[in-house]
Amino acid sequence: MHYLLLVLIGVYAVNGATLLGNRCQAEFRKAHLSKNLNVSVAHTIHSLTVPALRLFNPRATVDNHIPTVNQNLHGTGPKVVMYAPDEILPTGYYGFTMQMIDKILSMIGKQDDGLGPHWSAVERIAHKFHMWDLWARLQPEVEKLNPKPSEKLCACLLDTEKNGILEAVQWIANHYESGTPITLLDRPIPKLVDAKAWDFWKNDLLHYYDAESLHDAATYLHCATKDF
Repeated sequence: MHYLLLVLIGVYAVNGATLLGNRCQAEFRKAHLSKNLNVSVAHTIHSLTVPALRLFNPRATVDNHIPTVNQNLHGTGPKVVMYAPDEILPTGYYGFTMQMIDKILSMIGKQDDGLGPHWSAVERIAHKFHMWDLWARLQPEVEKLNPKPSEKLCACLLDTEKNGILEAVQWIANHYESGTPITLLDRPIPKLVDAKAWDFWKNDLLHYYDAESLHDAATYLHCATKDF
Protein backbone atom coordinates (compact mmCIF):
# COMPACT_ATOMS: atom_id res chain seq x y z
CA MET A 1 0.00 0.00 0.00
CA HIS A 2 2.83 2.38 0.83
CA TYR A 3 4.29 1.73 -2.64
CA LEU A 4 0.94 2.59 -4.22
CA LEU A 5 0.86 5.89 -2.35
CA LEU A 6 4.37 6.74 -3.49
CA VAL A 7 3.21 6.12 -7.04
CA LEU A 8 0.21 8.39 -6.47
CA ILE A 9 2.33 11.21 -5.08
CA GLY A 10 4.71 10.77 -7.98
CA VAL A 11 2.04 11.33 -10.61
CA TYR A 12 2.85 15.00 -10.70
CA ALA A 13 6.54 14.82 -9.84
CA VAL A 14 7.52 11.99 -12.21
CA ASN A 15 4.88 11.68 -14.90
CA GLY A 16 3.63 15.26 -14.98
CA ALA A 17 5.62 16.21 -18.05
CA THR A 18 4.04 13.39 -20.04
CA LEU A 19 0.49 14.11 -18.86
CA LEU A 20 0.53 17.90 -18.83
CA GLY A 21 3.31 18.90 -21.15
CA ASN A 22 6.24 21.19 -20.59
CA ARG A 23 4.08 24.33 -20.62
CA CYS A 24 2.20 23.34 -17.46
CA GLN A 25 5.37 22.21 -15.76
CA ALA A 26 6.86 25.63 -16.45
CA GLU A 27 3.73 27.36 -15.13
CA PHE A 28 3.87 25.34 -11.91
CA ARG A 29 7.53 26.15 -11.37
CA LYS A 30 6.97 29.84 -12.06
CA ALA A 31 4.17 29.89 -9.48
CA HIS A 32 6.39 28.10 -6.92
CA LEU A 33 4.00 25.17 -6.61
CA SER A 34 5.33 22.04 -4.93
CA LYS A 35 5.98 18.63 -6.45
CA ASN A 36 3.20 17.26 -4.20
CA LEU A 37 0.55 19.79 -5.18
CA ASN A 38 -1.87 17.06 -6.25
CA VAL A 39 -1.87 15.66 -2.72
CA SER A 40 -2.11 18.97 -0.84
CA VAL A 41 -4.91 20.18 -3.12
CA ALA A 42 -6.80 16.87 -2.92
CA HIS A 43 -6.74 16.98 0.86
CA THR A 44 -8.10 20.53 0.78
CA ILE A 45 -10.95 19.87 -1.64
CA HIS A 46 -12.04 16.29 -0.96
CA SER A 47 -14.92 17.36 1.31
CA LEU A 48 -15.52 20.89 0.04
CA THR A 49 -19.08 22.21 0.02
CA VAL A 50 -20.67 25.28 -1.48
CA PRO A 51 -20.80 27.13 1.87
CA ALA A 52 -17.04 26.58 2.22
CA LEU A 53 -16.43 27.78 -1.34
CA ARG A 54 -18.24 30.99 -0.44
CA LEU A 55 -15.34 31.83 1.87
CA PHE A 56 -13.44 32.49 -1.35
CA ASN A 57 -16.25 33.76 -3.57
CA PRO A 58 -19.71 34.54 -2.14
CA ARG A 59 -21.25 33.81 -5.55
CA ALA A 60 -20.14 30.14 -5.54
CA THR A 61 -22.70 27.52 -6.60
CA VAL A 62 -22.84 23.76 -7.18
CA ASP A 63 -21.76 24.44 -10.76
CA ASN A 64 -18.13 24.44 -9.66
CA HIS A 65 -16.37 21.45 -11.33
CA ILE A 66 -14.32 20.62 -8.22
CA PRO A 67 -13.82 16.87 -7.60
CA THR A 68 -14.99 15.76 -4.14
CA VAL A 69 -15.74 12.49 -2.39
CA ASN A 70 -19.35 11.45 -2.98
CA GLN A 71 -21.41 12.18 0.13
CA ASN A 72 -23.30 8.91 -0.42
CA LEU A 73 -20.48 6.37 -0.34
CA HIS A 74 -22.75 3.37 0.27
CA GLY A 75 -24.76 4.02 -2.91
CA THR A 76 -24.15 2.68 -6.41
CA GLY A 77 -22.87 5.94 -7.86
CA PRO A 78 -19.25 7.00 -8.38
CA LYS A 79 -17.07 7.44 -5.30
CA VAL A 80 -15.93 10.83 -6.58
CA VAL A 81 -18.24 13.45 -8.08
CA MET A 82 -17.08 16.38 -10.18
CA TYR A 83 -18.56 19.12 -8.04
CA ALA A 84 -18.60 20.34 -4.45
CA PRO A 85 -22.18 19.86 -3.20
CA ASP A 86 -24.33 22.29 -1.28
CA GLU A 87 -24.75 21.75 2.46
CA ILE A 88 -27.85 22.88 4.33
CA LEU A 89 -27.56 22.99 8.10
CA PRO A 90 -30.51 22.15 10.35
CA THR A 91 -32.38 24.87 12.17
CA GLY A 92 -32.98 25.06 15.90
CA TYR A 93 -29.57 25.92 17.26
CA TYR A 94 -28.47 29.54 16.93
CA GLY A 95 -24.81 29.28 15.92
CA PHE A 96 -22.83 27.56 13.20
CA THR A 97 -20.94 25.25 15.59
CA MET A 98 -23.99 23.59 17.14
CA GLN A 99 -25.82 23.52 13.81
CA MET A 100 -22.87 21.63 12.32
CA ILE A 101 -22.61 19.23 15.28
CA ASP A 102 -26.37 18.61 14.99
CA LYS A 103 -25.92 17.83 11.29
CA ILE A 104 -22.99 15.46 11.91
CA LEU A 105 -24.62 13.53 14.75
CA SER A 106 -27.92 13.29 12.88
CA MET A 107 -26.09 11.45 10.08
CA ILE A 108 -24.52 8.76 12.30
CA GLY A 109 -25.38 5.34 10.88
CA LYS A 110 -26.59 6.76 7.57
CA GLN A 111 -23.14 7.02 5.92
CA ASP A 112 -24.25 9.96 3.79
CA ASP A 113 -21.58 12.37 5.00
CA GLY A 114 -18.79 11.40 2.61
CA LEU A 115 -16.76 9.50 5.20
CA GLY A 116 -18.02 5.92 5.10
CA PRO A 117 -18.77 3.57 8.01
CA HIS A 118 -15.54 3.55 10.01
CA TRP A 119 -15.57 6.98 11.68
CA SER A 120 -16.83 7.41 15.25
CA ALA A 121 -18.94 10.42 16.19
CA VAL A 122 -15.99 12.30 17.71
CA GLU A 123 -13.82 11.48 14.68
CA ARG A 124 -16.46 12.85 12.33
CA ILE A 125 -16.68 16.05 14.36
CA ALA A 126 -12.88 16.42 14.45
CA HIS A 127 -12.64 15.88 10.68
CA LYS A 128 -15.38 18.37 9.82
CA PHE A 129 -14.06 21.17 12.01
CA HIS A 130 -10.47 20.52 10.92
CA MET A 131 -11.54 21.05 7.32
CA TRP A 132 -13.40 24.25 8.17
CA ASP A 133 -10.37 25.46 10.12
CA LEU A 134 -8.13 24.76 7.13
CA TRP A 135 -10.49 26.53 4.72
CA ALA A 136 -10.63 29.54 7.05
CA ARG A 137 -6.83 29.50 7.23
CA LEU A 138 -6.69 29.46 3.43
CA GLN A 139 -9.02 32.44 2.98
CA PRO A 140 -6.31 35.07 3.64
CA GLU A 141 -3.80 33.03 1.64
CA VAL A 142 -6.06 33.24 -1.41
CA GLU A 143 -6.65 36.96 -0.91
CA LYS A 144 -2.95 37.82 -0.65
CA LEU A 145 -1.76 35.89 -3.72
CA ASN A 146 0.41 38.32 -5.65
CA PRO A 147 0.68 38.12 -8.54
CA LYS A 148 -2.65 36.43 -9.09
CA PRO A 149 -2.48 33.12 -10.96
CA SER A 150 -2.51 33.54 -14.72
CA GLU A 151 -5.13 32.04 -17.00
CA LYS A 152 -2.50 29.61 -18.28
CA LEU A 153 -1.65 28.46 -14.77
CA CYS A 154 -5.33 28.10 -13.86
CA ALA A 155 -6.00 25.99 -16.94
CA CYS A 156 -3.23 23.62 -15.86
CA LEU A 157 -4.42 23.44 -12.25
CA LEU A 158 -8.06 22.86 -13.17
CA ASP A 159 -7.17 19.96 -15.48
CA THR A 160 -7.49 17.59 -12.53
CA GLU A 161 -7.56 14.44 -14.66
CA LYS A 162 -4.05 15.12 -15.93
CA ASN A 163 -2.34 16.80 -12.97
CA GLY A 164 -3.03 14.03 -10.45
CA ILE A 165 -5.53 15.89 -8.25
CA LEU A 166 -8.52 13.77 -9.29
CA GLU A 167 -6.55 10.57 -8.71
CA ALA A 168 -5.58 11.74 -5.23
CA VAL A 169 -9.22 12.51 -4.35
CA GLN A 170 -10.09 9.03 -5.64
CA TRP A 171 -7.43 7.58 -3.32
CA ILE A 172 -9.14 9.23 -0.35
CA ALA A 173 -12.56 7.89 -1.35
CA ASN A 174 -11.19 4.37 -1.82
CA HIS A 175 -9.52 4.37 1.58
CA TYR A 176 -12.70 5.46 3.35
CA GLU A 177 -13.92 1.92 2.66
CA SER A 178 -11.37 0.48 5.08
CA GLY A 179 -10.44 3.19 7.57
CA THR A 180 -10.08 6.83 8.54
CA PRO A 181 -7.34 8.36 6.35
CA ILE A 182 -6.98 11.85 7.81
CA THR A 183 -3.98 12.46 5.55
CA LEU A 184 -2.61 10.84 2.42
CA LEU A 185 0.47 9.64 4.31
CA ASP A 186 -0.79 6.03 4.28
CA ARG A 187 0.06 5.13 7.85
CA PRO A 188 -2.08 3.51 10.57
CA ILE A 189 -4.47 5.90 12.33
CA PRO A 190 -5.44 5.08 15.94
CA LYS A 191 -9.08 5.33 16.96
CA LEU A 192 -9.72 8.68 18.62
CA VAL A 193 -10.51 7.42 22.13
CA ASP A 194 -8.11 9.30 24.43
CA ALA A 195 -5.58 12.12 24.71
CA LYS A 196 -2.73 9.99 23.38
CA ALA A 197 -4.69 9.22 20.22
CA TRP A 198 -5.59 12.90 19.87
CA ASP A 199 -1.89 13.82 19.94
CA PHE A 200 -1.43 11.60 16.87
CA TRP A 201 -4.54 12.97 15.16
CA LYS A 202 -3.54 16.56 15.89
CA ASN A 203 -0.07 16.08 14.43
CA ASP A 204 -1.49 14.51 11.27
CA LEU A 205 -4.29 17.05 10.88
CA LEU A 206 -1.70 19.84 10.97
CA HIS A 207 0.35 18.19 8.21
CA TYR A 208 -1.14 20.39 5.46
CA TYR A 209 -0.82 23.71 7.31
CA ASP A 210 2.77 24.27 6.20
CA ALA A 211 3.54 27.19 3.87
CA GLU A 212 4.11 24.98 0.83
CA SER A 213 0.81 23.11 1.12
CA LEU A 214 -1.12 26.30 1.86
CA HIS A 215 0.33 27.96 -1.23
CA ASP A 216 -0.58 24.98 -3.43
CA ALA A 217 -4.14 24.90 -2.12
CA ALA A 218 -4.65 28.67 -2.19
CA THR A 219 -3.49 28.89 -5.80
CA TYR A 220 -5.89 26.13 -6.84
CA LEU A 221 -8.80 27.65 -4.89
CA HIS A 222 -8.25 31.04 -6.51
CA CYS A 223 -8.48 29.43 -9.93
CA ALA A 224 -11.48 27.26 -9.01
CA THR A 225 -13.57 30.08 -7.54
CA LYS A 226 -12.66 33.24 -9.44
CA ASP A 227 -15.22 32.97 -12.26
CA PHE A 228 -18.54 32.50 -10.43
